[in-house]
Amino acid sequence: MRTIQRALLASTAMFAVVAGAGVAQAQSDPSVQLEEIIVTSTKRAERLQDVPVSVTALTQDVIDRNNVRELGDVVKLSPAISIDYGSQPGNFSIKMRGIGTFSNGIAVESDVAVVIDDVPIGFQAAAFKDLIDVERVEVLRGPQSTLFGKSAIAGVLNIVTAAPSSTFGGKAMALTTDDGEKRLGFTVTGPVSDTVRARLTVSKSDYDGNLKNLTTGKNVNGSSGLTVTAKVEWTPTENLKFSLAPRFNHNVSSCCASAITELTPGLNYQGEPAFPATLTLRGITIDKNNHFIRADDRIGGGNSEVFGTTARMDYDFGEGSILKGHTFSSITSHDRWKMRDFQDIDGTDQPFLLGFPVASPSGINSGAVINGYFHASSWTQEFRLTSPGSGPLRYVAGLWYAKNDLDRFLDRGPVLQLARYLAESTNENYSAYANATYDITDKLSLTGGARLNRQKISYNFDKTIFASTTPGAATTHQYFGQSDQDDAVTGKIGVQYKVTPDIMTFATYSTGYKGQAYDLVSTFDAKIAANMPVPPETAKNYELGFKSSLLDRRVYFNATLFKADYRGFQTSVTSFLPDGTFLTFLNSIGHLRTQGLELDAVARITSNFRLNGAFAYTDATVVDFPNGPCYSGQPTLAGSPLPVGQVGAPGTCYTQLQPIVAGKPQTVSGRQQNLHGAHLNNVPKYKFSIGGQYDIDFPDSVPFKGFIGANVRWQDDINFSLSQDPRTIQKAYSITDLNVGIADRDGKYKLTAFANNLFDKRYAQGLGNGTSGYSNPAIPTAQGRTWFPGRDAFRYFGARLDVNF
Repeated sequence: MRTIQRALLASTAMFAVVAGAGVAQAQSDPSVQLEEIIVTSTKRAERLQDVPVSVTALTQDVIDRNNVRELGDVVKLSPAISIDYGSQPGNFSIKMRGIGTFSNGIAVESDVAVVIDDVPIGFQAAAFKDLIDVERVEVLRGPQSTLFGKSAIAGVLNIVTAAPSSTFGGKAMALTTDDGEKRLGFTVTGPVSDTVRARLTVSKSDYDGNLKNLTTGKNVNGSSGLTVTAKVEWTPTENLKFSLAPRFNHNVSSCCASAITELTPGLNYQGEPAFPATLTLRGITIDKNNHFIRADDRIGGGNSEVFGTTARMDYDFGEGSILKGHTFSSITSHDRWKMRDFQDIDGTDQPFLLGFPVASPSGINSGAVINGYFHASSWTQEFRLTSPGSGPLRYVAGLWYAKNDLDRFLDRGPVLQLARYLAESTNENYSAYANATYDITDKLSLTGGARLNRQKISYNFDKTIFASTTPGAATTHQYFGQSDQDDAVTGKIGVQYKVTPDIMTFATYSTGYKGQAYDLVSTFDAKIAANMPVPPETAKNYELGFKSSLLDRRVYFNATLFKADYRGFQTSVTSFLPDGTFLTFLNSIGHLRTQGLELDAVARITSNFRLNGAFAYTDATVVDFPNGPCYSGQPTLAGSPLPVGQVGAPGTCYTQLQPIVAGKPQTVSGRQQNLHGAHLNNVPKYKFSIGGQYDIDFPDSVPFKGFIGANVRWQDDINFSLSQDPRTIQKAYSITDLNVGIADRDGKYKLTAFANNLFDKRYAQGLGNGTSGYSNPAIPTAQGRTWFPGRDAFRYFGARLDVNF
């Protein structure tokens, strides 16, 4: 608590002093004020500073200035967010305040909802695409289940795109970097008739990546995308509006390769003397900065497409209606997403299967690969009634329906990690919700809301059983299927008090819910099926917040204290087998807790100088998980196996006798660790970003003005492994970005030059502890390590041109 208090006082003092330096000038120039930011985080348009919700709004100016392309770039601007990157794009996971589900299976929903123009993305992997024509990104932290449903138990990314304009106009953008990234995009908008307006945006991006495959000569860990969005609005009468918003995206990704940064000398791939590391990794210097790999197949990634449409109707009740001033909205959406994924799972360019397995070589002249696909079809329908924004009682209420049909086919092999399955999953949701604010006085207000949710889920799983790993061996099939239903009620209650018209405090209590799940991955079998479904996940969240508009709206300063308890947390725990096999097992963790402090501030120092900053202190820990994973090389507790029901001390790896089953010998559990008190993986305890821009005035004879801007972000140590593996710790680091440029005085064009990661600081978005399939019986203590570098883990320079017309 003392740490939180010191951080709050220091941050407040910093912005007060810096902003105060410009007060004299600001007070003599009333036009030098921060713009009002309108958000829709409560499903109605309100001023950011009036909303009793922990939310950060990233405006179009901030998004453009920081060259935001996709969700990974948003992480740099909001300290509460992090992303777990998996072995391929289909299993990325967004975290908020340290909470986020990581799973390879299609029947586990996310903890953080991604909502674009009031429509949630049905399968989170589909959200990892180019973001274009974005007007605002709202980062809502903590459980948002009351208004946004069961996939928002940890938070929401509410993305709002620009609306058609009533006057003709447009914009174009081109960007290039010295490490091979290119972007082109344009938008046109304007009236089609007196009652019809339209907007069209097209964007093309291409980035090769920052790891180099020496075998093919191509870079990997990049992506290319083509995105087209449109909006058409028709207003036949002054109180009725229809809109149609079709969208398309095609994305090809070469993610997610990791380079070897440490490997004990003398090892052979899969233990085969014919394939020593000196051959399979030839030309690669193994050190902490290694960014070279070798692979004869496509190292990994996916080729995806999404087609979708949203249809919306808004009707404003007028004079003579009992609902005068209310707005009734109908929002219907349909999206179809598909992705073909691929991966070179041996990570070599050699036909190692000729001698694998060593005891009985297959003789196959190739390596091993994964091929597969994902399909997702999503329908949503929402009916919403929004009350007028004036008056002592303001509310929003609605009915919600959603259906997601998903399937996943995986074919892995031959021989190595042999597996094949087809999984199909369906989830349907029916909800009714309401949220209201009542002003007791002109300063004191009460807020409250509730959501009733019914979820129906089902699955079918077709698993191929191979008689042996020998090519052409006989196969049989195992079929599993099940359906389940669950009902839940979530809610929120709070109090809001305006100390002055510009200073507001709030306190809220809310609950969250995420439905049952199935663990549909390659390890699925009869034993796992018998224990399905995984129970629901629930949350209880407490927040105390403060929002202020200071110095005649020259400074916004907001702070939130929070504490949330999650029970039955659904997440996959990962592990690597000695042959390099990457495995995940879905767990329902008994109890997690996340608590801390968040600060957001914006200051207009002078008419030419603007600062913005954000800080997060997040203490996210395991409260109850006695059967968590042990890390590779962790010693087993002396005296194991422990008696039935006895648990090892926190941080110890142990085995345990299992209950006796009549007629069968007593068994012993696998190695497990009591993770009580462990910090959650990939969650920095401290993280902040601070940036700003200074506009440079030139003489009036010069047709343009200049600007210079910078952004610095820093984060504390993190461990990428929930098992607390000491070899997967990323040390604290800071990244500095710099930009400079000129802009036309009439706003017609802007030319920017930028340097990202100015000081060339290396950092990883993922670390692995393992030998990547390399071994030697004569070296039983062999070690290895890999890293997955971030997009800006290497310094790069670029230029961007923006044109408005």
